[in-house]
Amino acid sequence: KKVIDNGVEVFEFSNNPEDELYLVNFSAVGSLQGNYNIRSSNAISNIYEYVAPIAGVKQGAFDPIVQLVAPVKLQVAVVNGAFKPNEKTAVEFEFAASKNDLNLYSSLDDENDTGVAGKVSIKHQVANIAKDWVLGVKTDVDYIQDDFRNIEGLYNPEFNRDWNIEAPSGNQITSNLSDLVFGIAEAQISHLKNGVLKYQFQHLNFKDNYEGNRHVLFSKLNLKRFQFYTNSSFLTTDGFTSKSMFYRSDNRFKYSYKKGWSGVKFSTEQNKKKDVASNQLDPISQKFQAYEVFTGIGDSTKVFVKLGYMHRVNDSLQNNHLTKVNTSDTYYLDSQWIQTQNTNLSLYANYRVFKSTHVSTATQKSINSRLQYSQKLANNLIHWNTLFETNAGRLPQQDFTYVEVEPGQGSFVWFDYNENGIQELEEFEIAQFQDQATYVRVLLPNQVYIPTHQNKLSQSLTLNPVQWANSSKAFKRFWSHFYNQTSFLIDRKDKNNSASIRLNPFHSMEDDQLALQSNFRNQLFYNRGKQHYTVSYSYSESNARNVLSFGYVEQETFSHQLNFSHKIQEQWLLNLQTNLDENLSASENFISKNYQLNETLLNPKLSYLLDDNKRFDVYYQYQKKDNVIGDLEQLTQQKYGVSFTLTQNQKAAVTGEFNYFSNEFLGNSNTPVAYQMMEGLQPGTNFTWSLIAQKKLTKFLDLNLNYFGRKSETSRTIHTGTVQLKAYF
Repeated sequence: KKVIDNGVEVFEFSNNPEDELYLVNFSAVGSLQGNYNIRSSNAISNIYEYVAPIAGVKQGAFDPIVQLVAPVKLQVAVVNGAFKPNEKTAVEFEFAASKNDLNLYSSLDDENDTGVAGKVSIKHQVANIAKDWVLGVKTDVDYIQDDFRNIEGLYNPEFNRDWNIEAPSGNQITSNLSDLVFGIAEAQISHLKNGVLKYQFQHLNFKDNYEGNRHVLFSKLNLKRFQFYTNSSFLTTDGFTSKSMFYRSDNRFKYSYKKGWSGVKFSTEQNKKKDVASNQLDPISQKFQAYEVFTGIGDSTKVFVKLGYMHRVNDSLQNNHLTKVNTSDTYYLDSQWIQTQNTNLSLYANYRVFKSTHVSTATQKSINSRLQYSQKLANNLIHWNTLFETNAGRLPQQDFTYVEVEPGQGSFVWFDYNENGIQELEEFEIAQFQDQATYVRVLLPNQVYIPTHQNKLSQSLTLNPVQWANSSKAFKRFWSHFYNQTSFLIDRKDKNNSASIRLNPFHSMEDDQLALQSNFRNQLFYNRGKQHYTVSYSYSESNARNVLSFGYVEQETFSHQLNFSHKIQEQWLLNLQTNLDENLSASENFISKNYQLNETLLNPKLSYLLDDNKRFDVYYQYQKKDNVIGDLEQLTQQKYGVSFTLTQNQKAAVTGEFNYFSNEFLGNSNTPVAYQMMEGLQPGTNFTWSLIAQKKLTKFLDLNLNYFGRKSETSRTIHTGTVQLKAYF
């Protein structure tokens, strides 16, 4: 709202609906350049407060200003064509005109809205200079007027850097210098099997502002056992404000012998750009050299081992001179050790040591690796998979907010737990019902990155003795009824702020841990999938931890689950499920998100199968949840329900369900813990019901009708319905 502070009209945050409120957007204007500072960042949008100037000097870093963007219009018309005077010559041309109005509300400066551009390309095959070697020449000429604008880029994304020109402005093609003339003259010798050798002379001109000449040499030759590759360029520019010299070269030589291959690589780059007026080097000036040797043995498509070493030296601008600032040594191994029908073993490892010339900068070590092992034993009785990965990277210190959308289109719901009218981050929950899903979580742009080292280990072991079902031995026939699958995953990211590397995924310093995902699950089946005294027991535990801008968030779960299924006389199906679970949640700064729930569940279910297309169910569920920390909330829930499913030859289906809940809850029901325990329901009696109808109208058209309703003692009946018509193209 607007208030007067010492005769100055300022904005003050208010959530009082009786006030005259304004939607105000603040922009960062720099330290001591504004009149506002952030008072709180705990809400979905930052809350700002006015800070009065002291002795005429502003004390804030934000102001309630936003630059307005005028509506623009861009129109482009293109004419192109091609013709062949003879079999060895081809001519292509293109002409384009554009009209770009940067402000439809204003007629000022409309005289520079239109521009033109043109292109001519001529290709000619000169002759066969040797057996199967062909010589061809090519000429391209582009003209682009300064006022021409295109919808998409005409040249490759590296065009500006290749020619040492300024970054594009708006949707300009290359620069804001002046009219562009770009020409290429090319000569190429090619062979269908042996490769290609190509030379280009390129010229770029912006009237009197800039002129550049670039020589490009490219070759990719295969001569018996020898392979040679080069891609090199040399650029000189002469401009009104700067001059430069820029060369790059990437070379590779490889020799293949009977059982392997060896080779060397060399790449270099040097860019010196100097300001004409000051005779000082531009900050983009730099230089590097990289040397690499490698050797391998085996078949690179099957079983092989490749070893390599690379040394790189980087020069950067120091006191107007290019000076060596750091070096790196990289050792790598790429291999496929075993590749058979039953066994696969591969390993890739890349170890890098980075050394800076500055004494105060410590040596950095990083490793990126991937070990993959797969094994089948005893005629597929045992199947074992192992994957171990290490990676060096960066993790954003993520911020997010919530944006309101139409009901049913989101994933989160907001509850004003403290009744202060402010949408705080800790007050948003995952919506349990569609009508409550009115918010989506949106990640905010972030430029704060933390260097990380990641260790990831994944294991799975499957025991499946189903092939013993017809064995003559009784003990084998007995074990053929069982099936067991064990899986484990741990994915940990730590701060990479030391010279040492930790390869143990099970160990981490508490202060260095940034993210963690750990899952273990074991499933044991008897008569898996047969519905004949079928029993399954599952044990799982998981741990997830993330570090956000407002602190860490961690969740742990432990679960024991027993399921029994048996079909009686082909028409009755009995299911029984029982669970013992433990759920823990911890938040560094949001105390209301801290809880530890011990849960017990019993759920018997009886189904009547009239035929393959009709099914009726009746079920009961008893659930008890206790929070053993904080306010010690307790829930005893009983659920009674019936459901049915009717189908018609995969062309139509109708499912319905009705549930009665009785919730005996001890504690404050208006808290995040209560919402989690009752899963969105209310204390006392609750009813939910649903009806879903699906119809396949044609081969390419489906109709879906969904209806859901619920009622509690403290709320009116809520009805939610959707209609969806889906077309397949």
